[in-house]
Amino acid sequence: MTVAVRPVERDGSVSAVVATVSEPTDPFEDDRALYEASVDAAADSVYVVDPSYRIRVASEGFTRFTGVPTDAVEGRDVACLRELGIVDEEAFHAGIRALRALFAGESDDECVTADVALEDGPGVVENRMRPIERDGEVVGVVNAVRDVTERERRREALATNRERLATVLDDLPVLLIAVDEDGRIDHCQGMDFDAFDCERTDLLDEPIEGFESVCPDVVAGFRRALDGETASATETVNDRTYTVCIEPVSGARNGAVGESASASGVAESADAQGGAIAVAMDVTDRTRREAALHTREQELRAVIDSSADPIAMQDLDGRFQVVNEAMLAAMETDRERVIGSRHEDLFPDAFGQRVEAHRRAVLETERARVVEETLAAGDEEVVIQLTLAPYHGPDCEVQGTVSIARDITELERQRDELETLTEIQELVQESMRALTGATTSEAIQETVCDRLAESEFYEFAWIGQRQPGERELQPVYSAGDGGDYLDSVTVNVDAGERGNGPASKAYRTGEIQVVHDVRSDPDFEPWREAAIENGFESVAAVPLTHGSTTHGLLGVYADRPNAFSQREVAGFETLGEVVGFALSAAQYRRLVEADSVLELEFEVRGETPFLEASTEHDCRFEIEHAVRTGDDRVVNYLTVEGADPAVGDSAAQSLSNLERLRRLDGEDGPHYEMTLTDSVFQYLADVGARGERGIVEDGVGHMHVEAPADADVRKITDAMSARFPNVDLVAKREKRRTEAPWWHSHGDIGARLTDRQRAVLKTAYYNGYYEWPREADSEDLADSLDIASTTLLQHLRKGHRRILEAMFES
Repeated sequence: MTVAVRPVERDGSVSAVVATVSEPTDPFEDDRALYEASVDAAADSVYVVDPSYRIRVASEGFTRFTGVPTDAVEGRDVACLRELGIVDEEAFHAGIRALRALFAGESDDECVTADVALEDGPGVVENRMRPIERDGEVVGVVNAVRDVTERERRREALATNRERLATVLDDLPVLLIAVDEDGRIDHCQGMDFDAFDCERTDLLDEPIEGFESVCPDVVAGFRRALDGETASATETVNDRTYTVCIEPVSGARNGAVGESASASGVAESADAQGGAIAVAMDVTDRTRREAALHTREQELRAVIDSSADPIAMQDLDGRFQVVNEAMLAAMETDRERVIGSRHEDLFPDAFGQRVEAHRRAVLETERARVVEETLAAGDEEVVIQLTLAPYHGPDCEVQGTVSIARDITELERQRDELETLTEIQELVQESMRALTGATTSEAIQETVCDRLAESEFYEFAWIGQRQPGERELQPVYSAGDGGDYLDSVTVNVDAGERGNGPASKAYRTGEIQVVHDVRSDPDFEPWREAAIENGFESVAAVPLTHGSTTHGLLGVYADRPNAFSQREVAGFETLGEVVGFALSAAQYRRLVEADSVLELEFEVRGETPFLEASTEHDCRFEIEHAVRTGDDRVVNYLTVEGADPAVGDSAAQSLSNLERLRRLDGEDGPHYEMTLTDSVFQYLADVGARGERGIVEDGVGHMHVEAPADADVRKITDAMSARFPNVDLVAKREKRRTEAPWWHSHGDIGARLTDRQRAVLKTAYYNGYYEWPREADSEDLADSLDIASTTLLQHLRKGHRRILEAMFES
C-alpha cells in the first residue's frame, strides 16, 4: 500500500491536503477513495487526469460548476472539455501545456486562468494543477478548479482605473517624480518635461544631484524626504515657476503609499526599500496673476492713500476693511479703532443709520449711487457727497462696498452763490428790459429803483443827481427801506471828508465803487452809523453814464457783507450804461417835443485845423446836419465858402478824429460828408442837447446849440469843454417854437420818427438821394451810415410812411 499526500493551496496558503492510498499494482484501483479525498480538499470542482490524459474522476462540484454531468467526462480524454464547449481552444491548449509540464516532471505546480462556459454563463476559472507521484513517478494530475470571475473583473477594473489614472496624470500640468533610496530617479510621469530640455526617459536612473544646478531647492527637498521628512520647494526653471511637494516612501508606509504609487505606475520599485515621491505643479500663470493682482492692489492702495478724499472699503457685514489716511484725518482717530468697526460704531446715530441704509441699497441693487448727507461738525454743518459702489472678488461675486466721501460744503456754498448770482443777473436784465417802456427820466428812475428794492437781494436803492450850481448829489428817487438814511447823509461830489465815499468816487471817476463791509471800510466812516442803523452791510455805487456824460448815480444797499461779487459788479456796470443811455434818450426826446427851447451859442478858440485854415485862406466853414450812427460815430456835412472846397478837404484830413471823408457833388454845398469819432455833436447829445451847426470864420468858431428850456447849462458847457479846451458861452436865449407846417398833422413829425429813421432821412436828403438824377444811391447811403443797404431801405420806407401819415391824417 502506498500513501501520497499533497497540499491544496488557496490564495497563496495551504487550505487542505489530498492523501492518496493505493496498491502498488493499480494506482487508481480505489477511485472512490481518491474522489472523496479530493472533494474534501476543495470547495469548487476537482478532477483527476491520468498520464493518458483521461479524466479518471470528477467531483460533484464539476456538475454544479459547469452544468455538465460527471459521467459525461469521467473516463474520457480531456479533449472532451473542448468538445462540450466548457473551454475554448486557447484555454484547452494552455491546459495541455501545463499537463505535459507536470507529467514530464518539469514543474510541480501549474496555474492556468481561462475563460470557460459555466452553468450561469461565461466566467473565468483558475486551474491549480499539482502532480500525483508514486515512487518518484507522476501517476496523475489533480486539478482544483476555482471560480475567479469576480476577482478577474475586479482586477480588470483596477487595471482600467490604473490606465485612466496614468492617462490623467500624463495630461495634468504636473510632474510626478519618484527616486529610490539611493536618490536615483526610477520613475517620472506627467507634462512639462520640456522645462528640463530633455525626454522623460533621459531622466531615469539619473541621480538627483545632477539637477542641483537647475533646481537646488528641490534637490535639497528630496534629501530631506529620503531622511524621512516631508519637504516643499518653489523653483523657477526656464522662466516657468513650479511648486513642489516631496514626501518620503518607506517600508513602514508601503501599505498606503506603495499601493497608491503602484496604482499610478509610480515608484513600484521604491516601496520595500524606501525612497521619495515629488509632485510638481506649474504655477507660472497663477504666480503672474498673483503678482499682477498684488501690483494692482499696491497701485490701488497708493491711489487710495494719496487721495485727498476719505476712501474706505467695507465687507458684506459693513465692517471697515481698508481706510486711507484722509479718512483717519477727517475722523480724527486711528486705524485700529476704525478697522473692524461699523458705521454705527463711528458716527452719530442718525448719520450712521442713513449711510448704512445707502450701503445696503448698493448691495441689494449692485449699482453705484451718489448721495449727499449733512454732518454736524462743531457749531457748523458739513455737507458730504458720498459715492458708494459694490466691489467684486476674483469670482465676480460682490465682496462689499467702497465709498468715497467728499466735503462739498464750499461747493454747495458756491452753488448757492451762483444761483443767487444768476437770479441777480436776471433781475438786472429784467430791469434793463423794463426801461424800454419808460420814456421819461422819472419813469426810468422809478423802474430801476423799484425793481432792485423789491427783490430779495437788496434792501434799498436810490438815484441821485447833481443840480446846477450845487456840489452835492441830491436824491431824486428812492425805493425800499432806507428813507431815513438819505435824510441823514450828505454826498459831496468834490474830494474831501465827505467826498471820498463810494458815491462821490463813482460820480467823479465814472467807475462803479463797492463797499463790501460798511463796518470796516475806512472811507465809509462818515456814513457808517447811519448805514448800520438801517441794516445796511454792503453798498454799490453805480454811475449812470452815456458817452462822456454822467447823468447821476445809482446807490444799491444789501443787508449782508460781500453782497456784490465781481460778476454782479459787471452786471451793474452794464445797467448803469443802459440807464445812462435811457436818460440821454429821454432828455433828447424832451428837446424834440418841447414847446420852448434854449438856444446857446459857444465861442471856440485855439489851434485847430479849421480855425487855422479860416484865417489862412480868409474863408468860412459851416458844419451842420449832424447824424449819429449806431456805432458812436457822427456824420457831419461841411460847406466851404470864400475858397476852393479843396481847402476844406485839407483841413478835414488834418483832424485826428476823422474816420472818413467823402466829396459831394453839390456846387453850393454841402461839399463834403465827414464821419467823425469823438465828435462834439455826440457830447452834446449825451447831455440832452442838440448841436445845430458850427461856423468857423476869422480864426474863431461858433457852436449853436439847442436844449430844453430847463436844461442844465452847466452840463452842456462841460460837454463842450470836454471836446474843446478853450470855450466860452457867449449867448443864451429862450425861444418858443411857433413854426407850424402848412399841413394839418397829429403832432410834430419829428416825434413820429425814430432816431434811426431821422438819421437815415437826413443822410439821404443831404447826399442828394432825392435829386434827379440821384447824386447818391442806397449803397452810398448805407456805406455812409455803416449799415446794410436792405436795412437802410427799410428805414427809408418807414420814415416816408410816418411823414405821409403826419401830412394826410386829419
